[in-house]
Amino acid sequence: MSQIISAIRNNVKYWWLYLLNGIIFLIAGFIVFSNPFSSYVLLSIFFSVTLFVTGIFEIAFALGNRASHTGWGWSLASGIVDVVIGGILIGYPAISMAVLPLFLAFWFMFKGISLIGFSIQLQTEGIPNWGWLLIGGILLIIIAIVILDNPALGVAAILGLMATAFWATGILSIVFAFRLRHIKKELKA
Repeated sequence: MSQIISAIRNNVKYWWLYLLNGIIFLIAGFIVFSNPFSSYVLLSIFFSVTLFVTGIFEIAFALGNRASHTGWGWSLASGIVDVVIGGILIGYPAISMAVLPLFLAFWFMFKGISLIGFSIQLQTEGIPNWGWLLIGGILLIIIAIVILDNPALGVAAILGLMATAFWATGILSIVFAFRLRHIKKELKA
């Protein structure tokens, strides 16, 4: 137990980094709304690089846990798709801006199917709260269909979702920072 408390003490001393991170995300959300075109250009670059790097991490996770994780194939397939799509978007930034809503829609579709498959795997193993992944997968598929139906709406949706995601991440990071600060004070006492 003392190792856990020691680990918490060591990690809690930098609680303010989460606060700073949250403030940066809140500012980024406002920038997206105030400069939509430049935000879309930067967003397409950010999205392609993030997608590529996330795919690499997902592949590493899947391969590293294939012996202990029965649903590792879903993570591997998802990581491969992320790397391929991210690589295409990095290689062709002008084209990626034009087709980003379609890529995003198909990526949401695949992620939704992946989440549904993973939730079914969790349900068969008797792991609680698997339904949240199922609901998330269904919502991603619905969003994908809406974007595929109207790609121009997809650009606005992308910017709106990104700003909202920045704000939500910022707020959650700030809340988490103050929670860590509270834990730090309790551990000192």
